[in-house]
Amino acid sequence: MIEVLYTAKDRQDELAVNIARNRPEIERAVKKACKVLNKLTPDGALYASGWVLTDLIVSLMPEEESARELFRIMQRQIEGELKTAYAYADAEPGADAPTSH
Repeated sequence: MIEVLYTAKDRQDELAVNIARNRPEIERAVKKACKVLNKLTPDGALYASGWVLTDLIVSLMPEEESARELFRIMQRQIEGELKTAYAYADAEPGADAPTSH
């Protein structure tokens, strides 16, 4: 089984280090995914991104309850990213909000 640190409350420091270390690769993957999704209609892109996230979670989590917990964690992350993106846009009029943090 693949270890998912997102759900390990006592290992969040390790998660942060891993994300920071892999940041360039993560950003490249996000840009590639967005490039593909942006070829769709806006509704199609939103639907597809939800489908991608669902497939990813199912592939990582062996049980439905653990998958639901990971989804709740991801929802909180997305909410935080939205707050950051809109705060950035408000602070820098005319600037594009960052796509990843």
